Amino acid sequence: MNMSSILIKNAKVVTPVETISNGYVLVEDGIIVEIGSDTGDSSSFQAASRVLDAKGGVIIPGIIDIHTDAMDMEIVPRTGADIPIPVAFRELERKMSGCGFTTVFHSLHLGYDAADLQSRSRYSRREVFETVSRISAEPTLINNKIHLRFEVSGVHAYDTCLDLMEKGHIHLLSVMDHTPGQGQLSKETFFRYMASKGMTTEKAAIEYENRINQPKIEGERLERMIRCAYDNKIPIASHDDDTVEKVDFMHKLGVDICEFPINLEAGRHAKALGMHVAGGASNILRGGSLSGNLSMKEAVLEKVVNILCSDYYPPSILHSVFLLNNREGLPLHESVNLASLNPAKATRIDSFTGSLETGKHADMLLVRMLDEIPMITHTFVAGSAVFQANTKQPVAPRQSRESNRISKEQAHA
Repeated sequence: MNMSSILIKNAKVVTPVETISNGYVLVEDGIIVEIGSDTGDSSSFQAASRVLDAKGGVIIPGIIDIHTDAMDMEIVPRTGADIPIPVAFRELERKMSGCGFTTVFHSLHLGYDAADLQSRSRYSRREVFETVSRISAEPTLINNKIHLRFEVSGVHAYDTCLDLMEKGHIHLLSVMDHTPGQGQLSKETFFRYMASKGMTTEKAAIEYENRINQPKIEGERLERMIRCAYDNKIPIASHDDDTVEKVDFMHKLGVDICEFPINLEAGRHAKALGMHVAGGASNILRGGSLSGNLSMKEAVLEKVVNILCSDYYPPSILHSVFLLNNREGLPLHESVNLASLNPAKATRIDSFTGSLETGKHADMLLVRMLDEIPMITHTFVAGSAVFQANTKQPVAPRQSRESNRISKEQAHA
């Protein structure tokens, strides 16, 4: 056994098909070489250069998040308040390692004028994409990839989208359409939203007509964009599918991930077509959709949704995994697969990560329960501990310690 081996023992080990009680995982040079049940006589226990006692904790594969808006929010945490992109990147990595992410697809929008207007950032979208891509190729805590979220009304950003894919910056493409009257924003929802902003019905009607009549990337240009992704081996996702017809349309274009279906009917159809179906973990953690759409808990339990994304709240995936197990009775390995193996399969990286199996990278988490809340104590990426935390031990106030010392001295006088 060489000097870069680590043995984690006395743990519940979650594999893709079962949970091994009193199990262990042996890692050598960043690769999982052995998984088993601790019988106390394994030679691996004596040969490992480092031994970590899990003390009954749970070892699960690291989380793979294919959709999180956290990077854009880290760069511009408040409208017009730009943080240097390298600083935002490094600080977000630290946070994500503590949330259990070992691979993240940073979801960066392109062509989405409403988001650009909201942020009022001084950075161009190309600058954001290229800087995040450059830093991702440097030494990092976790595996960083880019998910390009293209808004079809962003006709001005079309060439940039193709160029970013051709240059190898992009690892996942999703096609978004936030035009009101379909998807997540029904006509009624749009008018209610505008009224909440103080807009009159008459002005809202004008705005509605302007938006539904704006130019879009469609037809041959949309097909060309999909072909570009396909030729560059980039997985492709749809977004906010609300009808069977839209699912069919996207699937025929070559899309194989249905992201955030609006209703169960659309999700079921996507599943029947063999597509991966992704939903928001925050929906499960909060107990429902912010906009009254599909309940992710229901969709997961009905085996419609097979991938959990964090969307707007990175910690939500870990908590949702254990909520589904503890409160809904979903077997732990099935719950964990939603956050690891299934997204790895959807993004075609499952040959080397996404599950605790021999021969795969040791991307894994050690989790302990604290008041029924899962708390990560260790995050390993390729066997390296990139995050470690433990609860503090109570310390008596200085005055109390001094009083105790005096009392002891008096007692022995």
